Amino acid sequence: MKIYIDSACNIFYSSFYIKGLKEYYGKNNLYFRNKPFKNLKYSNLYLAFIIKNKSKQSRIIIDYADSSKLDLDALKWTDYYYKINIDENKNYDTLKLISLGPSFGINIYSLPKTFFLAISNWFKSKSRITNKKQFFSNYVAQFKRAKLDDYTSGKEIENYIFFVSSIWKKEKNTNNYRANFIRTCLSINVNFEGGFAPRMKADIKGYEDITTKNRYKINTYLDKNKRTVLTFSTPAVLDCHGWKLAEFLCLGKVIISTPLTRKLPSKLIDRKHIMISDGSKKDLEIKIKKLLENKKLRKTLKINARNYYEKQLAPVQVIKKIEKKII
Repeated sequence: MKIYIDSACNIFYSSFYIKGLKEYYGKNNLYFRNKPFKNLKYSNLYLAFIIKNKSKQSRIIIDYADSSKLDLDALKWTDYYYKINIDENKNYDTLKLISLGPSFGINIYSLPKTFFLAISNWFKSKSRITNKKQFFSNYVAQFKRAKLDDYTSGKEIENYIFFVSSIWKKEKNTNNYRANFIRTCLSINVNFEGGFAPRMKADIKGYEDITTKNRYKINTYLDKNKRTVLTFSTPAVLDCHGWKLAEFLCLGKVIISTPLTRKLPSKLIDRKHIMISDGSKKDLEIKIKKLLENKKLRKTLKINARNYYEKQLAPVQVIKKIEKKII
């Protein structure tokens, strides 16, 4: 069995799935190549790879774009089109499309390996890469992320809530829901830490009072998320499943979430995997207080969140599902 990975891929966003390929097929069976993908345009929005054995080869696309739209060139090229943000109300008119759950960027290579792959993959695919700076910055970003093994549960601090998030230029609802959660936590009797991460240009007004002075480093962010008794998630850019949802499920956290707007391979059920809120301050206060008071419910949500991740989202499980579909 040989796995050919597009050498022009966005290594930052693809790292989660390359991790799964390494675990399932073995790292010695993975090869970065350009030639099999030469007819695909350079894209920062999907991972293309080929699973090849003696008698058959299958072309795979994993589309992790925020948009619910499909890349038509990739759709034409592939045998199976896996996508995170499928709009259930849209008719895609293709049998190739398969729902995939959310993921997040992880560190999968050491510094020397990251440097080597950045250079070698650049030379392999430079004729297709339209943004050199972006290509190399993705390798840097991959290296700065935490390893998947760092996403373990930790000892929670009772009555402590930690939440930090981004402010988005065009996502007013996302910003307001997150602001409602932050302000609600600040208004009730909990030990809250966090807020909105500062933007370099400080170009979005109205949230100055709940914006942190500095950004949290990834290791600090992870450590504090392990200690929080609950957290918050809401669809982000273009109503997508954000990285936070996948991270929180992986960590086995108690998650309060506004209704999800994109398809999942298996539904996240209210009061089983997550706690659904309409995102208003009033409803958030009710849900937060209920969870703080009800340890039994929190335990149920934590266990089921982690189980959902292990069955539906873990990198090796994603690849197992792809292999099963191919067979």
